[in-house]
Amino acid sequence: MKAQLTIALLLVVAACKKPEDPAAAKPKETALPAVKVATAEVQHEKMPRFLTLTGSVMADKQSEVAANVAGRVATTYVERGMPVKASQVLAIVDSKAAGFQAAAANAQSQAAETQVSAAKQDCDRADTLFKQGAMAQAEYDRQKAACTAQLFQANAARANADLAGKLAGDTIIRAPIDGIVGERYVNVGEYVQPASKVASIFSIDPVRVSISVPERAVAQVSTGQTLNLTVTAYGERTFPATVKFVSPALRPGTRDLIIEASAANKDQALKPGMFATVLLETGEEEQPTVPLEAIKTEGTVKRMFLAREGQAYEMVVRTGVEKEGRVAVLEPLQAGSKVIVKPPPGLRDGSSILQ
Repeated sequence: MKAQLTIALLLVVAACKKPEDPAAAKPKETALPAVKVATAEVQHEKMPRFLTLTGSVMADKQSEVAANVAGRVATTYVERGMPVKASQVLAIVDSKAAGFQAAAANAQSQAAETQVSAAKQDCDRADTLFKQGAMAQAEYDRQKAACTAQLFQANAARANADLAGKLAGDTIIRAPIDGIVGERYVNVGEYVQPASKVASIFSIDPVRVSISVPERAVAQVSTGQTLNLTVTAYGERTFPATVKFVSPALRPGTRDLIIEASAANKDQALKPGMFATVLLETGEEEQPTVPLEAIKTEGTVKRMFLAREGQAYEMVVRTGVEKEGRVAVLEPLQAGSKVIVKPPPGLRDGSSILQ
């Protein structure tokens, strides 16, 4: 009986206890204050239309300087990356052997000249005797042939002497063009042959840009046309270039046309061998544009915020051409829409805003 009274008492207590309100247990959320922002309208404007091409940066001039003489390298004067002027000394080859060869060639030339004088006297004497009938035709022909041979031998000796003298002078190896040393191939003590490479020199202001143009775009390129090119190393920096040469024929295998443009390169930012992306202007088209300050760039991702009904709406966008402080947006945007200019730090998608 006592146990039944206890159970009844517990049921009464449980019935009298109020259930907990789930909403009361949940903490109240604090609304974030609205962010004050500046806005601008989306405008549809005519912007340049570009065709994207690919190309390669090349030196305006390039020279692989050969020794042009045989001998042992005595001195070198340049290193990689050093600027040089035309006729500046790059290296010197030991000139002793070349000097001896030049002296020997000169001596042979002088000996040949002496023989020429004697040969001329013999020819004159043969002419006189032949005219007087004191010499047979066969003997006269033999004498004249000997004289002519002596003259040719003398000419050959003089040529050998000149060549030896030139080789002696070529022991001083000079730069053929203004430029920058790309590589020095020889060191002191190495033995070089006339065909041995001594140094490579690159002239890179301006640079040439070899560009491949697909067949469908051939009609849109011409000499004197201005292009804009970019390279990976410098992000969105553009380098203006002017078309200088246009190939007269397409390449059969790839059906593309090769053109060359020239780009100023005073700061030497463009290096031969760089891969270039080239923008070829092909006309104009109407595109939505926004102020440059409306675009927020994080790495390779670009974002902007639209302002609608007191809230910020974030968009990931692709951008196109920049012109007079505005940039084309490649996403569909309605003219007159509001974009947030210079989005403040901490602005997020869905944030409340005050304009």
